[in-house]
Amino acid sequence: MIKFFRKIRYDLIEKNKTGKPALPAGRYFKYAIGEILLVVIGILIALQINNWNENRKIQVEEIILLTNIHVDLQKTLEELESAIDFNKSTIDEIVKIEHYSKNKLPYSDELDYSFGVLPYFYASFITNSTYKSLQATGLGILKNDSLKDRIVTMYDVDLENILDYNQDENQNKSDIVAPFYAKNLRYLDKSVYDAKPNNYEDLIKDTEFLNILSMVKRTRKRGIERYANVITPLKNLIDELNKELYSRRKL
Repeated sequence: MIKFFRKIRYDLIEKNKTGKPALPAGRYFKYAIGEILLVVIGILIALQINNWNENRKIQVEEIILLTNIHVDLQKTLEELESAIDFNKSTIDEIVKIEHYSKNKLPYSDELDYSFGVLPYFYASFITNSTYKSLQATGLGILKNDSLKDRIVTMYDVDLENILDYNQDENQNKSDIVAPFYAKNLRYLDKSVYDAKPNNYEDLIKDTEFLNILSMVKRTRKRGIERYANVITPLKNLIDELNKELYSRRKL
């Protein structure tokens, strides 16, 4: 830009040298002032272009972050829905064992899966790598304050509750369920989830075992409620991100 204005100045001087008599000192002074103004204008234009490029770069980076957060939240939603389905199925198996116990029914091979799957729960994976990156970069890059608040609340409050539940389940399994199983049941080779009691008749009358059934069922129901409570605001946030990304890409 500055080279362009200098070229204009050079052409004016050359023209003055060859085509016209020398200008008075006052005229040269005006040329000098004009040159300074042209240089200043050139600098201002260059700065404006540089600022525009920087702002454009930030906007592109913001769109990439929002797109990646959208992908992460979609994965998390799928995880929560899978967790609800699986954990509901484990409650059904617990109810089946309780039914056999309450009615003193003889052992059936269908209980192999019921006993085997009881300690397991689906700990939904929370995909938050982009959010952590955003925290490191600075949340200020997000221009939509309402959307930014929703994202922060989702990760720092709603999904954090899911992680708390997962921790409760893990602790129950390691401290209570697994030690009891190690003494009273054995897993079968035919399937990861199949197990048989060492003594079925004693087990279904065992107060400690019945208490474990009740505890696991209650904890699992509480977890499903937590998952379900997050799904609606999570879907709403995903929709809001869709709208935001659509509006940005139109610009």
